[in-house]
Amino acid sequence: MEKKRVIGLFAFVIVLVNALILVAFGSSETLRSNMSTSEKEKAFDPESMNLSVKPGDDFYEYAEGDWIKNHPVPPDKSRYGEFAIVEDRTYDRVKGILESAASNTSAPYGSLEQKIGEFYNMGMDNATLEKQHLDPIKGELKMIDNISSDSDLQSVSTQMMEYGLDPFFSIYAAPDKKNSKIMIATLTQGGLGLPDRDFYFRQDNESIKIREQYLTHVTRMFAFLGDSPEVAENNARTVMRIETRLANASFTNVEDHDEVKTYNKMSIEELQAFAPGINWSCLFSSLGYPDVTEVNVRNPSFFKELSSALQDESIADWKTFLRWKLILGTSPYLSPEVEEEHFDFYGRKLNGQQEMKPRWKRVIEAENEAMGEAVGRVYVDRYFDPGSRARMQEMVFNLKKAFGERIQNLAWMKPETKKEALKKLEVLDVQIGYPDEWLNYSELEVKNDSYAMNVLRTSKFKFYHGPGGLDRIGQPVNRKLWEMNPQETNAYADYNKIIIVFPAGILQPPFFNKDADDAVNYGAIGAIIGHEMTHHFDSQGRKFDASGNLTDWWTPEDANNFNKSTEVLVDEYNRFEVLPGLYVNGDLTLPENVADFGGLTVAYHAYKLSLKEDPEMIDGFTGDQRFFLSFTQVWRESDTNESLRTLALTDTHSPARFRVNGVVFNVPEFYRAFPSVKHSDKLYRPESERPVIW
Repeated sequence: MEKKRVIGLFAFVIVLVNALILVAFGSSETLRSNMSTSEKEKAFDPESMNLSVKPGDDFYEYAEGDWIKNHPVPPDKSRYGEFAIVEDRTYDRVKGILESAASNTSAPYGSLEQKIGEFYNMGMDNATLEKQHLDPIKGELKMIDNISSDSDLQSVSTQMMEYGLDPFFSIYAAPDKKNSKIMIATLTQGGLGLPDRDFYFRQDNESIKIREQYLTHVTRMFAFLGDSPEVAENNARTVMRIETRLANASFTNVEDHDEVKTYNKMSIEELQAFAPGINWSCLFSSLGYPDVTEVNVRNPSFFKELSSALQDESIADWKTFLRWKLILGTSPYLSPEVEEEHFDFYGRKLNGQQEMKPRWKRVIEAENEAMGEAVGRVYVDRYFDPGSRARMQEMVFNLKKAFGERIQNLAWMKPETKKEALKKLEVLDVQIGYPDEWLNYSELEVKNDSYAMNVLRTSKFKFYHGPGGLDRIGQPVNRKLWEMNPQETNAYADYNKIIIVFPAGILQPPFFNKDADDAVNYGAIGAIIGHEMTHHFDSQGRKFDASGNLTDWWTPEDANNFNKSTEVLVDEYNRFEVLPGLYVNGDLTLPENVADFGGLTVAYHAYKLSLKEDPEMIDGFTGDQRFFLSFTQVWRESDTNESLRTLALTDTHSPARFRVNGVVFNVPEFYRAFPSVKHSDKLYRPESERPVIW
């Protein structure tokens, strides 16, 4: 998320809210007997509620407890909620698009239809995958085997990087944080096979177990490559030793999301002197960019250690390391037995997913990653309702207005800082449905040779020509290009471009429902719009000015006031226990928690601005109550313990339950909407403990 903040992770997820109490509204029988069948009432289903729980004790459970109890995680998922449900609906539509393209044998070679159809055909051809086994990567394996010198090692690792395999680190183009009009070459840490650096060092029993399982997994992968059991085990230990060395020099998750720490601009000459183990001029020349003169090195300490490692470790050990990185990156696209081994560790062991998704879904995931905008262009033509844009634009107008009014009325912020904040809000560009400029795929070639090679070719295309492709180094920043596909169930904010993006895929019920009352839409998509808006003013986004440049535009007093308020959030979330002995990381999740809090607050006030008359009671709930209940409904989900653990340790988003409970009890209007919430309730927060941020 560096400069990009999204509302979800892995399979797109987040959460928030708290709800009603039995005493205030009568028995569950009374509530549910009053339901009608109107479209407005279907937008929120009271049958989802667990009325045996007081809303002040656990609003998330109160609002959605029965739904969660009745919707366990399916065996082919690690979590299940509205994001997964909408994603499945979208995948069904995309499946039709791809099957139609795949069956059109008359599509001209090189046409967009031929490319998306051929990719799908090769991915679905199980017989060929079994027959080919490792054949698609034999050329790359031979290339690695032929390495005999440092220059060979750099040449081969650079070619692997072109294919998106990134054995040591990643290179891409991104806006210069202090000159946001220009794209700059950016280097970021890599080389790890476990989710993040701390997985290599934690000493709790579960972490030790994961490392043992990882070693077993890597050993099995080397066995697929033809190594004897003893050699495979030794090779796995070599991989673990080198990865641990790199992990030790890697940023923590918190550091890696610090916009100041990750801006370290150097000239190529300075980088060469700092990390001499890599010939940087040669590297950029071999990639076709000999004129690159400066780079942003996100984590200098990592590259210094990598430079030393490249000089210290033997060529033989680096060849072992590259063989692992090759099969790690390609195993999901090779024979079924190799793919199954990959899934067993990354899906089953790390995230608790018991079965692989059906092959057609796995191929769609790969195609969305490889050339998703090409698929998205067809998706938008077939399924996006232009009327959704107009309704969204109306909501955006109200949210901007509400946000502006709240900034003007902030008691803790000085006029000079308010002026700059309002200026930034004014220029914020909201993009809805699909990009104004589509990627040009004319240089991409998709063949019928192998699934794996099609994945590698599309990765290479993106490496050079994608939104962060190297072709864009030194070019003006293009705010019209998206970093998310139109069919995705997600949204994001970009600090440098001062934009927020809402793809067509998320503009579906329950996120956006054109037939629902305003309370439901503002509680759902309204809070998501507010979330993305607030990202530009969160603990990291606030560091960028109205031009998208990393600069301090706050008075010292205002910055201090902001930090004091966010410290309250850090402390609150640090106390949320995800699993026995495992707590939310309040520092890691702070930007998302600020966005959740600000997003819900701004959405509520925008909802009130939208009302032309008092809303009707529906299902016995007031408009304000339906606003908070709709908000919770969007984020409800069931999770495996394994996925919760991985989420808590690595993700910038808090687990769903705490994204609801952590926010609503800080919102004053929530207590007015649910007057049954009392001081004695478990999650009640006194006014003195509720931060005022946005």
